Amino acid sequence: MSKQNSNPKGSLWHRWDPHIHAPGTLLSDQFGGDWEAFLRRIEGSTPKVNALGVTDYFCIRTYQGVREYQRMGRLNEVELLFPNVEMRLDIKTSKVRPINIHLLFAPVDPHHEDEIIRILGQLEFEFQGRQYRCNIRELAQLGKAFDPKQADGEPALRTGASQFKVTLQALKNLFRREEWLRTNCLVAVAGSSNDGTSGLQEDDSFAATRREIERFADIVFASTPRQREFWLGKLPAADTRTIEQQYRSLKPCLHGSDAHREDTIVQPSNDRYCWLKGDLSFETLRQAVIEPDTRVWIGSAPPSGALPSSTIELAVPSGAPWLNLPDAQLQFNSGLVAVIGARGSGKTALVDLIAAGTNSLESPPSHSSFLKRALSPIDHLGEAAVSITWGSGDAGQHGLADAIQAPDPFEESQVCYLSQQFVERLCSSSGLATDLRREMERVVFESADPTDRFEAEDFETLAGVLLEPIRARRSELREGISKIASRIVEEDLLRDRMPALEKEAAALFSKIATSKKDLASLLPKEKQKHALVLVNIDQAIASAQQKIEALRRRRKLFEDLSTDVEQARTVREPERFRNMTARFRDCSLASADWDAFKMEFAGDVKSILQRGLISLDRLIAQAGEGDPQIPIDPVRTPFDQWPLSQLRKKREEVKKEVGADEDRQKKYDSLQKAISKDEGSLSKLRQQIDHGKGTTERRRALLQDRRSLYVDVFRTFTQEEEVLRELYTPLASSLSGSSGALSKLTFSVRRSVDLPAWVGNGESLIDLRRDSRFRQGGLSRIVSLQLLPAWLNGSAEQVGAAMDAFREASRDDLVGSKPASVGPEESRDWTQRIADWLFDTSHISVEYGIEYDGVDVEQLSPGTRGIVLLLLYLAVDRQDRRPLLIDQPEENLDPHSVFTELVPHFREARKRRQVIIVTHNANLVVNTDADQVIVAESKQTGTGGLPTISYRSGGLENSEIRADVCRLLEGGERAFLERERRYRLRWGEMAPESGMEVAVVPKVQNAGGA
Repeated sequence: MSKQNSNPKGSLWHRWDPHIHAPGTLLSDQFGGDWEAFLRRIEGSTPKVNALGVTDYFCIRTYQGVREYQRMGRLNEVELLFPNVEMRLDIKTSKVRPINIHLLFAPVDPHHEDEIIRILGQLEFEFQGRQYRCNIRELAQLGKAFDPKQADGEPALRTGASQFKVTLQALKNLFRREEWLRTNCLVAVAGSSNDGTSGLQEDDSFAATRREIERFADIVFASTPRQREFWLGKLPAADTRTIEQQYRSLKPCLHGSDAHREDTIVQPSNDRYCWLKGDLSFETLRQAVIEPDTRVWIGSAPPSGALPSSTIELAVPSGAPWLNLPDAQLQFNSGLVAVIGARGSGKTALVDLIAAGTNSLESPPSHSSFLKRALSPIDHLGEAAVSITWGSGDAGQHGLADAIQAPDPFEESQVCYLSQQFVERLCSSSGLATDLRREMERVVFESADPTDRFEAEDFETLAGVLLEPIRARRSELREGISKIASRIVEEDLLRDRMPALEKEAAALFSKIATSKKDLASLLPKEKQKHALVLVNIDQAIASAQQKIEALRRRRKLFEDLSTDVEQARTVREPERFRNMTARFRDCSLASADWDAFKMEFAGDVKSILQRGLISLDRLIAQAGEGDPQIPIDPVRTPFDQWPLSQLRKKREEVKKEVGADEDRQKKYDSLQKAISKDEGSLSKLRQQIDHGKGTTERRRALLQDRRSLYVDVFRTFTQEEEVLRELYTPLASSLSGSSGALSKLTFSVRRSVDLPAWVGNGESLIDLRRDSRFRQGGLSRIVSLQLLPAWLNGSAEQVGAAMDAFREASRDDLVGSKPASVGPEESRDWTQRIADWLFDTSHISVEYGIEYDGVDVEQLSPGTRGIVLLLLYLAVDRQDRRPLLIDQPEENLDPHSVFTELVPHFREARKRRQVIIVTHNANLVVNTDADQVIVAESKQTGTGGLPTISYRSGGLENSEIRADVCRLLEGGERAFLERERRYRLRWGEMAPESGMEVAVVPKVQNAGGA
């Protein structure tokens, strides 16, 4: 009997040779009867062949011979032998060779040899009016009848086999009649141009015939990549839908050595070995018919899958008597592992165990955690521990209680564990804003090219590196807007004060004129000449005093500038330099190079300031005491060029000559001081008035500057958006061209506007009781129409234009809504706050988010959020190679969504990382074609402690595992039926032609079969 092993690790890759002839094969036998060489070649094959389809023409003689040698102890590493009966149809190729068709038989039935001989005997070939049956005896008779010269026995048998042909219709009828045949046989057809269906492509009259043959077949014997792509529906002109419509189903392409001589035994050309994933049983061949893409591979080595260092190989618990494990350990497949069982059977306990052994439990663990409940309120864990062995051979052990109570904060999590609580939290409203965004950022960061990460360790750091200069500039621009707003207010106030200033200047001028008349009246009339001189001297003294005052003010500014220069040199610049070197320390510049970045004054400012002070001191001295080098000529020099000391001295002399009495003199001095003061005030007023004449131009320039800064702020938003989009580019590229649910997933970068906050701030500054468009929510409506679209999507210039239009249209409403409590003194402050509010941009930010089918994830239902979350881990997060543990991912999801949205991505994810899921959904087991199914069971001990938990495992090709799936999972049998209907397997479709009722799934234990 052929061995029928079931591996607890589930579906593993093994090398098969489904088409190999053996010594004694009826046609083209070039082995010379050397069975030893035949057996030795197989036993020494590299890589090892574990399954053989022993082939002979119209019979199973050589299959029986190989089985006999295996009974005698040969071919111990070949765990599956099955008969491959090769036949020739009565249809010739363009190379005048008959089409070869193969019947691959399951060797499970103890009487399968007798059944095969019986069924083959029903095929007939007519020659010279006689019907010859397909059996050894009548094949020899056919050979003798065709060539009477042939000797009896083997020569006649070979001649008969070369002449015997079958019709496609005869084979179809045979399958319709024989239930055993339908249950235990798969049909393969050669795809070559020599003796396969490709040989019919040159004659259009055989197109329908060729399609019928290929439609009838379950398998195609072909090895080229092009043929494989065609039969898997991966060519543009032959997609999945086209292949299924024309040929009933996708077809697995198998390839064997087709050995007829010693040097080709299990050695196909170009090392095109045939690999099948599954147990070494015929059921694996059935699974390959259902899963032709993922179960079959042609090449020198099978697909690699997850990295060994990131694949859990074994879990070995210790000190846990409540675990009843085969061989005291659990083995894991490197692909997709599905953990199933009744409620309370220990499914979550298993993933908790793995998470504990890999330092990956949530902290704190959730209320649904098995280990958390096993530890509290009564400690049932004690000293229990688990050792995890990885595919690379590395191993580590963790205590279960320690994993919950005191996880090592410095040890990285070795698996990605999505517990039920984790999924629920990420799909909740609060989780959307924190956990889901954090996970999204992690995926985006890990998708970036390492050379573009600037040595950042996470998304936040990387974004900071790229965005900090932009945000710093935005902060400076906002500060500049605020300062300009203050200056605009000052210009407005000055403009408003101009009439008052001019009136005040005119009054002061008139007052000075009157005072001067009064001053003149105090002097004696008879001393008119001296009195006029005194008046001129007093005016010169006033001018000299103002000049000295201005020079002394300039000197004070020079002293302040000197202090500021010293402060900049000794305090501000060293601090700036320290901050810069700290911020850019990773530039790794040498100290000498850093010195070049110190900021120094371009010139010798100290000398400039000293010269300025010396010059001012000289001017002050000259204005006060005169220049000793150039003495004045009292006769010729006008009074306005005299130094102040000489003017005062001259004044005293003239006063004596005028001879005013003491009372008049006092009044004169007092009035002269008043005139001097008023003239100083008038001078300042005239300066303000002269400055005020430029208010309109300066205000216009300030308004333009403010607008430019406001527009520049939005340019920084655009720059930030561009940086974030560039961060997302690698991920977006990997998503482009995706289909199904993944095509609906996009990552968006957009501006967010807190409109209520901005409107609320504005409404707090105005009186909404006054008659304006802003009453009763009017401000919000107006802003929504005039500003919001530009804020959200407009360019910087469009935002600036929108704000211009809003200000122009709203000026009267704003002024008219000024609160009555704002008096003249508070008006300037109110105007400033209005300006600050108008040009405030703190309510605008750049956000990034997830959209699914064009809808923000925040607006999705919890179920659809669950789909997005799982897509994130299954399909988007391509950089994380750690095992992915998911506890019941189908929670809150409808079965249709699981089937259509998630199944394809579970199937794809297992190619690059190990995925272990706890599930109640048959779609996630059957239609994902799980590589390993672990069945959990528990029994209460009656002692009040933990129940006894046991696990057994295998692949879907294991009939016992399939029965468990049907028994334990909701929709289990339906999932098998849907899968087979999806692949349009033959007998559910062909049975009505014969009037028979043939079930797609004859028996539950064969539910995975064809």
